[in-house]
Formats: sequence, C-alpha cells, structure tokens
Amino acid sequence: MISTTKKISLFATWLLLPSLCFGQAPDLGTAADFAAFTTVGAFNNDGTSVLVGDIGTNAGAFNGFPPGTVVGETHVADGASAQAATDLGSAYAAVSALTDCSVLATTLGNGQVLTPDVYCLGAASTLNGNLILDGQNDPNAVFIIKIDGALTANALSMVTLINSATFDNVYWQITGRFDLGEGSIFRGTVLGGGAIELLEGSAIVGRALTTAGAISLHNNEIVSLESALPVALISFTVAKGEGQTAILKWTTSEESNSDRFEIEHSFNGKTWVKHASTAASGESTVLTPYFYTEAMVGDGIHFYRLKMIDKDETFSYSRIQSIKATIVSHLSLYPNPATDRITLDADDLSQTERIQLNDNTGKVLHDQQMKFQTGTSTSIDLKQIPTGLYFVRVTDKNGNIVSLKMIKQ
Repeated sequence: MISTTKKISLFATWLLLPSLCFGQAPDLGTAADFAAFTTVGAFNNDGTSVLVGDIGTNAGAFNGFPPGTVVGETHVADGASAQAATDLGSAYAAVSALTDCSVLATTLGNGQVLTPDVYCLGAASTLNGNLILDGQNDPNAVFIIKIDGALTANALSMVTLINSATFDNVYWQITGRFDLGEGSIFRGTVLGGGAIELLEGSAIVGRALTTAGAISLHNNEIVSLESALPVALISFTVAKGEGQTAILKWTTSEESNSDRFEIEHSFNGKTWVKHASTAASGESTVLTPYFYTEAMVGDGIHFYRLKMIDKDETFSYSRIQSIKATIVSHLSLYPNPATDRITLDADDLSQTERIQLNDNTGKVLHDQQMKFQTGTSTSIDLKQIPTGLYFVRVTDKNGNIVSLKMIKQ
C-alpha cells in the first residue's frame, strides 16, 4: 500500500513534471517510489544504513536489512520491482536520447557552479570538493548531467543546491560504475548503467537507481527529504583511554538544524542505554570535531553508537563501534632468570585460560590448559629447555593476552 504522504508527494511530482524545462525531465514512473533499486544485480548493505523510500532488486540477491533500516517497502523479484525496472529503463532511454547538451570537462567540483541545462561529459569523470547547482530562483529548474562512463565522487565531496534548485529536479545519467566516497553528500536522482557503491558514511539526498549492477551500502543514508539529513557524519571511532576509559571521537562535514548527539551504550549490541548528550553545532558547512570520554564499568565488550537528533526531534543513528574492557590482573614470574623451574604468580588463576612458553621465533615449547586451575600460582618445568630468552604467554577467559619475558640459565 502507498501511504497518504507518498501519494501526495507523487501527485505533486506529477503536477510539476510536465512543465519542467520544456519536458526535458525524465518520467520515472513507479521508479520514483524507490530510494535505491537495481534492475539486475545484488543489493547488499553493511551496517546501520537508513533508507527513506522503497528499495529492492528485480533480479539478484538481497541482504543486510536488518541491520539496515527501511522507511518504506522492500521489493525483490515481484510485480512492483518488475514495473519499476520497466519504468526505469524508459527513463534511462529518454535521457540517452537527449543529444543537445553543453560539454563539460571530466573533473567536476572544486567550487564549480552550474546553471539549469543538459550537460554531457564524454568519459569517466570525478567529483572533487563542492559542486554547486544554481537554480536561479526557479523552483522548476532542471539539471541533467550525462556521464559517458564511471563517476567517482572522492571523499568529502558534495553537491550543493542554491537559489531554489531542488534535488527532485536533478538527474545524473552515469553509464558506468558510480562510487560515492566516504563522508560525501550527493543530491539528485542517479540513473545508472552500472554498479553503485556508497562508501562509509556517505549519503544521497534523492535516489540511487541502476538498470544493471549491484548496489552496495556501508553505513549510509539515502533519503528523499532534505530535512532527514541534519548531520553528515564522516567518522566515528572509539579507542581506549587512560585507565578504564573509552574515548569517543566523531567528525561532521555538514550540519543543518542539528540539535544534539546522544551517546548510547550496550553490552550486547541489542539493548541500548543513553549515557550522555553533547550539543551539536546546529548549522555548519565545515569539518567539526567532537569527543567524549566514557568510564567503562565492567569487563568484556562495550558497544557504542551516536543518536544524531535534529531540532524537530527527528534522528538517525551512526554505525556501531565496540571496544573491549579488561580488568587488569597482576602477573609476575620468579625466579627470573630461572634454572629448573619458573613460577607464574597471578591474582586469580581461575580467570586464566591458557599458559604457553614460546621461544624467540614463536615456537611453542609448553602449552598448558587451565580449565580447572585455581589459586594464585603455577609453575613450568624448564629442565628440558635450553638456555636462552623465552616468553610466557598468558591468555585469560576473555581472550586477553599478556606476554612476559623470562631467561633460562
């Protein structure tokens, strides 16, 4: 079923299309319902991607939802996907038939400004930095950019719309592969003839549609509403700090109407608890770094994610990061140097999984499982071990490894 909101949106699009730039805008038909679609190819998602609109493939494997989120319907080799494939093919052919165009060099961006027109690029092309599409105060202005080959949008590249230009009136025909670099923001409808891959944290305001080729996502957003992207998150990392702490760092390349970031924590990656909140910049078009230090309570793996919240309380999530916290146990060897036997002293041997003795080439000379060992010390017989430098390798039940040097005399 098509929602009332979607029906209104489609009706509004239908009203606008006949008058757009003397009919140059392609009619997407039912393909307009899709945020991402391939006629023939696999559809794979890795991470917590969010897509607003229908998604699917008419012929190919489909994976990754969940953990990805779809605000819409999924169609895989069904009636809706078959119709979308037909309509997409017609739109692609209509754009291919446009031959009266302005020729551009194959490097786009770096502050370049384009006005409404049909543009042709005769070979594989790249997008660097910011490409500005100026609608010249005409909300019906249409941009059609035809690339005869692949398009690579490098990391942190951006398509910006000004002076009433809208993403619904921007069309990119890319006959080859399309790669959207990390942290990039792309606007418009992609009418592809090859594979589409969105690298880590990149986003499309519009649609990613291809007549042939796989679609591969990696913690991305594809939406048909500008307001659904308050933040362009280009990195989010978690690393160990001093003591039992975790340092969370993230960077945005663009913020619009953003309110705050909430740091959420989980022990299992499923049940989440809010731990802290950090104010966002609100409005920004430059790289903005953030950091937060978290005290890790408890042994084991800690999971973190960011909840990025707009001023109207709409939100999206970052990809999940994890870090292992360990309770440091006291370990020592004596005597050292040793002759016939060496003793390992620990706070609690019941937390020890395995003890190994390795030579300096890594060869294992002694391997002792500690499944039922208790107490605070154990020893290793060295009578058959030649003199030299060795390493005692201790693995605890959480998989943490400590290596201690010893000398056999």
